[in-house]
Amino acid sequence: MSFERAAQPKLEILSAGRTTKGRPPLIFIHGGFTGAWCWEPYFLDWFAGRGWECHAISLRGHGQSEGHDDIHRFGIDDYVADVAHVAEGLGERPVLIGHSMGGFVAQRYLERYPATATVLMAPVPATGLAGAGLAMAASNPALFWDVGLAHEIGRGAPSPAVLFEAVFGHGPDNGFSQYGERFTDESHRAWADMCNAAFLDVSKIPDMPIKVIGGDTDRLIPPAFIRSAARLLGTRAEMLPGLGHALMLEPGWDDAATRIDGWLTAQGF
Repeated sequence: MSFERAAQPKLEILSAGRTTKGRPPLIFIHGGFTGAWCWEPYFLDWFAGRGWECHAISLRGHGQSEGHDDIHRFGIDDYVADVAHVAEGLGERPVLIGHSMGGFVAQRYLERYPATATVLMAPVPATGLAGAGLAMAASNPALFWDVGLAHEIGRGAPSPAVLFEAVFGHGPDNGFSQYGERFTDESHRAWADMCNAAFLDVSKIPDMPIKVIGGDTDRLIPPAFIRSAARLLGTRAEMLPGLGHALMLEPGWDDAATRIDGWLTAQGF
C-alpha cells in the first residue's frame, strides 16, 4: 500500500537558549502520544542554562503543530521530514535527542541526513516494537491491550489513566497526573512502521557519537530492549536506576540531563 507524502505543515517549536560558539544546536524529538511540551517543564531551561541552544519540535499532528485531523496518514518518514525541516532552518548539523518513538525517528533521520551526535532516550529499537510488545503482553496483558492493540485497531488514544500507568506507573503520582490530559492520539501508520522489523537499517547510519540511555524500571521499552538498541548501534546503553519511561519528566530527570550534558561535553562540544 502506498501513500502520498503530505505537504510540510506548520510546526510548533519550543526554543530556549542561544548559540554558544563551538556548540551545535540541540533538537529534542518527543515520543508517541505527546508533543514538544514534554521537554518544557525541565529539560529546555536546564540545557539552555548550560549554554545549549535548544529546540523542541512537535511532530505533525502533535502538540500545537498542524495535522491533527490527518494524523493517521502520517508515517515515520513524515516525522523525519519535520525534523529535517527544523534542522535545515538552523543552518548547521544538530545534536538529536530523541525519546521513545522520537528515538526511532532519530535513527531513521540518520540514515538520510547528517547530525553531529545523537542521544537516544528509551528508544524504540531498530528491530521494532514487536519484542517490547510481547514482553508487555506477558507481564501486563491489560496494559498491552490498552496501549498497543486497542490503539492499533482504531479505538483511539489510550486513556490518560492508562498512559499514566505505562509511562509513570513504577511509582507514586508525584504530580504527574497534571500531564495526563495532554496526551493525544498517535498515528496508526507510524505505529505500523515501528512494528516493522525491516523498516530501519542501522548499517546506513554513519559512524558518529551515539549515546543510549534508559530507565531500569521502564515498562514500555524494558531494559533488555534498550540494551539491544544500543548494541545494534555499536554502543552500550547506560541504565538509570529508579527511572521509568518518561526520563525527562520523572523525579530523577536531572540525573538523565546531567549524564547527557556530561557526555556531550566529553565529545568536545
